[in-house]
Amino acid sequence: MTLPPAVPCNGCTLCCHGDAIRLLPSDDAAQYKTEPHARMRGHLMLAHKANGDCWYLCASGCTIHDTKPLMCKEMDCRNIAERVTFTKARTMGIIKVWKRGRYLSKEAA
Repeated sequence: MTLPPAVPCNGCTLCCHGDAIRLLPSDDAAQYKTEPHARMRGHLMLAHKANGDCWYLCASGCTIHDTKPLMCKEMDCRNIAERVTFTKARTMGIIKVWKRGRYLSKEAA
């Protein structure tokens, strides 16, 4: 299935809760608050608040939307739903994101 290029987030921030956004070599890590990646030794990820939300998430959405890391820019829950099984998504702790991706994929079909 070919999905439309733009992700229809419409205010959804599920991917910003409990995420593990790894900073890539093309990202300037110095411009972000970071912490060691939880699952990838030697890598950095965006820092989290005590509740697990991305450090940059506020009530109105992402506070660094225009300068966010590449992984955030390329995030598409529909791709996760297409490439990851339900069991794997549950194991990874991204089941809500997976379900949202399934919903949006079905809506686009």
